[in-house]
Amino acid sequence: MSTLLDPRVLDASTLIPKATSDIYMPIGVEGQADAAGSANIATPIVINRVDEANTAFGPASTLTAIITQVLNAGAGPVVGIASAKASAPTLVQRQTAWAAQESDVNLRIRLTDSITQSDLAALAVSCANANLVYNKQICFVGMASGTTKAALITSAASIATGGTDAASRSCLVGPGVYDQTGTLRSGAFAAAVVAAEVAKNSDPGNDLDLWQIPLYTAIEKDATGLDVFRRKVVSGAAVNDYEDLLQGGVSPLQPSVVAGGIMTTHLRTTYITNSSWDNLYTRVIVDQLFLDVKSYILQQNFLRAGNTTATRARIKSGVEAMLQARNNWVNPVTQADGSQGYNVSVTPSADQRQVTVGYEGIVVRGINTVKVAANLSIPV
Repeated sequence: MSTLLDPRVLDASTLIPKATSDIYMPIGVEGQADAAGSANIATPIVINRVDEANTAFGPASTLTAIITQVLNAGAGPVVGIASAKASAPTLVQRQTAWAAQESDVNLRIRLTDSITQSDLAALAVSCANANLVYNKQICFVGMASGTTKAALITSAASIATGGTDAASRSCLVGPGVYDQTGTLRSGAFAAAVVAAEVAKNSDPGNDLDLWQIPLYTAIEKDATGLDVFRRKVVSGAAVNDYEDLLQGGVSPLQPSVVAGGIMTTHLRTTYITNSSWDNLYTRVIVDQLFLDVKSYILQQNFLRAGNTTATRARIKSGVEAMLQARNNWVNPVTQADGSQGYNVSVTPSADQRQVTVGYEGIVVRGINTVKVAANLSIPV
């Protein structure tokens, strides 16, 4: 309220620095709000700025802290939702909030402020539930700082018990990380900044291996001041903590090549029954192909068209062109005529009420290892 009487126009503008990037996989975050936060429980709110998160969820809440990490990384806007206020949410409260996120067709990435193993396993199931209505979501989660390699692998196994879809839609990130102030943060923060990089990545053909993560200075240290996970020699034998974690379904972070930062090692899902989902971007590619076909069908208004030969031919040609444009994600196969393509088919049902669009392809794997095999000689 103003007490000024002189009629004037006053400048009360402020400039807030905000990193911005195009967002290809929008993020939803669930967690605990402060009592003073204005947001209603289990009500999604679009957050564009940190001050909006402070108002909605309280400046000291863990939910605001996670959202702030995502916004600072340039991956906003974020859809925030409070599952409880002033006290740690129960799993039932979290699941109530998650139900709202499951039905949001726009959300692609899910985060939580929880670092409890049972909550993380339940969030993976929630992402699988979203797929029941063909909403394609993945979650990034983390454990408490101080969690050992064995405990992280155990947590990944727990998440994977939710079934193949839940396991292939979850990425467990570790260990804890130090932020730009030197404060040790939990795996939930590590998961948030990794999710931000995935959200900004426009090319699923780039699987973000050895990808620099901004705003963090180091991974968690052990009692001797060394990186808690590293490549090392123990009793004359080589030990690779990163490989052990990856084989166990965990996506570890490591120090960056340039000192004073962190980067990814390799991003994978928690599914380890076989190698089908040992790259997170396999899940992203498979989901994105469906969404792109769905978008093409809807945008071209084929659901208004008659089930005719001409309509089916238009659908087939459009899907073929779309797949060809994505050939750096999915390789073609040999077709019946010996040519390379995607075997696109559009088949009507007997009652003409439905068409089935089929296609084939081989998802492109990223390079994980480069072996240098030199053959040298020297004159003697």
